[in-house]
Amino acid sequence: MDRAHMAAVVLDLLEKETGERPRDLAETTSLRDDLNLDSLDMAGLVLHIESHFGIQIETELLESIESVGGLLDVLEKKVADKAGRRAA
Repeated sequence: MDRAHMAAVVLDLLEKETGERPRDLAETTSLRDDLNLDSLDMAGLVLHIESHFGIQIETELLESIESVGGLLDVLEKKVADKAGRRAA
């Protein structure tokens, strides 16, 4: 799965969590400042992401994610790690 597809899925899950579809979502979009996600919103979004992709994002890692690009970086790594474990 490529990054653009992951971004589209995250956008859908973000809409599911917040009830709103953000416009102009970019890699530099701040999850907290631009999208106004609080810790509860972030936790809900991550639960949706974990469920959809079959991965787990540790709380410590979650606290370091500030932008859409950062979230996609973590997601790409987690999905790749999962695919690597399945191939082994």
